[in-house]
Order: sequence, then C-alpha cells, then structure tokens
Amino acid sequence: MTALANDEPQQGARAIAPEQIQAALEKVLASKEFKGSARMQSFLSYVVNQALSGHIDEIRAKTIAMDVYGYDANDLSRREGVVRVDAGRVRRKLKAYYGGEGASDTLVISLPVGSYAPEFKPGEGHGNQRKHGSLLVGGVAVAAVLGIAGFLTISIFGGAKTTSPDRDQSTFYDVSPTRVEAMNLCSAGRDLIFPVVDLARLRPALLVFETAIERDPLYFCGFAGAAQVETMLAVLQFGQPVTDELFKASDDNSAYALELAPDAPWALSARAWFEFGVGNYGSAKNLSDRATNLAPDDPHIAEFDALISLYTSDFDRVISHAERYRALAEDSGGLVAGNALGAAYFHTGDFGAAIQTYEDTIASGGPFGPISTAYLMAAHWNNGEQSEARKLAEVYAKTWPKFPLEAIKHRVFADPEPVQQLIAAMRAAGWTGSEARNDQ
Repeated sequence: MTALANDEPQQGARAIAPEQIQAALEKVLASKEFKGSARMQSFLSYVVNQALSGHIDEIRAKTIAMDVYGYDANDLSRREGVVRVDAGRVRRKLKAYYGGEGASDTLVISLPVGSYAPEFKPGEGHGNQRKHGSLLVGGVAVAAVLGIAGFLTISIFGGAKTTSPDRDQSTFYDVSPTRVEAMNLCSAGRDLIFPVVDLARLRPALLVFETAIERDPLYFCGFAGAAQVETMLAVLQFGQPVTDELFKASDDNSAYALELAPDAPWALSARAWFEFGVGNYGSAKNLSDRATNLAPDDPHIAEFDALISLYTSDFDRVISHAERYRALAEDSGGLVAGNALGAAYFHTGDFGAAIQTYEDTIASGGPFGPISTAYLMAAHWNNGEQSEARKLAEVYAKTWPKFPLEAIKHRVFADPEPVQQLIAAMRAAGWTGSEARNDQ
C-alpha cells in the first residue's frame, strides 16, 4: 500500500490509489523530457511498478541491471556504474518535468538521492510539496529508507549557468569525486576543440578527454569528446597513415559513449560527427537532429549540428536556427555556429549578411582563423567590396601561407559546388592557394 507520511502526525496516513500513481507515471513518460528516451522510460516504469507490486526492497542496482538492461551475471561488475549514471539522469529529467509542464500536477514522482526506490509527493506546484508532506511506498519515510535523518545538499558546480554534460545541483551521495573530476575535465576539453583547424589545440583537447576516461571509465563524456577530436584530426590529416587509426578510435569511442549513455545529447552528437567524417551523411544528420532536439540550449551540440548542416549543404536549416545561435552566443560567447551561419548566408547569396555575421561572431569571441578569413574575403568580393577583399587576401597569404583550405573544404563538403563557389571568389580577390595541403 502507498501512504502519505504527513508533516502533521495527528492527521495520520491515508492510502493512495495505485491508479493515481499509474496515471502520474503515464503523464511523465509522455512528457518531452522522457518521450524521446526509451531507456529512461524503462528505468522509471520499472522502479514505479516494482514499488506498486510491493517489491520495494528488491529495487537495487543489480536487479535494474538485469531486468531493465538485460545484463547477465557476468556483466554486472562492469555495468554497475551504468545504473547509477542513469538514475541520476532520471532524477534530472523528473526535476525538469516538474519544474515545467508538470508544475501543476497533483502527484509528483521522484527518485531520492541514494536510493533507487521511487517516492511520491502531492503536487499542486513545487511550493506546496513541503506543506503536504511526502507519499512513500509502504509508508516508509525517506530518512528511514536511507538510514539518515536528512541530507546536506551540496552544489558541486556552484550556481552559475552551465552547459557542461549533465551538470546539475547534486550531492556527494549521487556523484563520486572521480565523476566530478571527469565532468570538469570534459568541460575544459570542450573549450579547447574550436577552432577545429588548429592541431595545436586539438591534440591537448584529446589528452584532456583521455584523462577524463582514466578518471571515470564508466562516464560517457570522455569517450564522446575524444571521438569528436579524433574525427577532426582524421579529417585534417586525411590521406596520411594516421587517418584510418583515428577513424577507428573515433568509431570505438563514440559507440561506447552511446552504450554508456544512449540518450545523452553529447554522445549522439559525437556519433553524428563520426558518421559525418566517414561520409554517412544521412545517419549523421539524423543523429545530430536527435541531439539538438534533446538539448536545444547546449552550444556544443549546436556547433556540431551547424557544421554538419553546413557541410551537407542544408543551408536553410542553419539559417533557420540563426536566432537560437545568437541567443546561445549571448550566454556562452562567440560560437563556431555563428561562423557556420555566416557561411550559410554566403552560399545562399546573402553576402552582406555573411559579412555582418562573421564580424559579429569574431567580435564576440568566436573562432577566427583561415576559414573565417576565407569566407570574409569571398563575401566582400562578391558584395562589390574589392578593396577590402584584397586586403584580406594579403592577410591570409601572410598568416596562413600553407594552410590546405581547398583540400579540407573538398574533404568536408558533401557537394563540391559550394567549395567551387568559395574558391572562385577567393581567387578573384587575389588568393593563390597552396600546394602544401597536408602540412598542418
């Protein structure tokens, strides 16, 4: 029986109908937070139904691993961390749901930190939850379930807004020190990735992600970040002996990131970038679209989605996200998505918008290098501003004389026509190109 442990003891306990809990569960599972996440739906459904069946004492990491994920006894020692990670993700999704579309629900489902057994609370908005007490399967209070009188909630990451992987207010009961260290390393690694053409940044970024993997080999972020960098390195060094090795490493790391976290936006984005790198454009776009829908406010996901859309000549998609890119840039500084937007404007013939977008992105701290300079040069030329275009051609020749721009652009664009459009304008402005295509 499910009962209410009220803050006012004299009122006693009252039964909660299982049908009410089932209705609340179905509403949560149909929400935007859970709808696209079959794994999280299965996790939450399992623990709630086990509780309703009177098996609350049997809800443990071992039983979840076997019953929900289908692991056998030989897998348990290697997979036990997956259950812990997914439990944290379910908690965050529940928190997001009840902080949004579920704010007025009459019944709230939660997963207490330190336990896999669900807790039920009267809803009527978050402000009334404490007033009405909590609903617990078997009438057991949270403190009794966990053997503690209360929790000291510690915000590991502080109160600042962050877009790092799965960061949220948490407790030391929920996130181990090695997990926190891996998360912080991954956040630092993300900041090193762009501009993508700079091998001097990419190699340290890969080392940072590899260190994150060492710190917590059961957390997905190190594998996802490493896969993104490895794909970039393979593209930049395409045709060299190391290329196949890098693609193989990216394949393995992105696949394992998805195995650890099948619905994590960064894991999906990393796999999308690998698929793009090896020429599976349809798969890349589908995976990137899923990642973007799951995390529309994550600038890192937006950056890779913008690049995949740009290089598959889906310029309308890039332009349709212009306002979102600008909003993300206001919170996170200049983004490579801004440069992708400028390129999309160029390839659709809006040269004035291309120039303005590049200048705004660079001024706000976005990546500035040979590619952005090339587009600015070409856009100025096509916009009738030949003098400015020639100046940029001179800057380009002095600063990046051996950068293999044409080779790289032909490598990343699925269709050669946009590359020919860019190169033609650059040559008209005085750019002579480079034969040293693989020096970088």
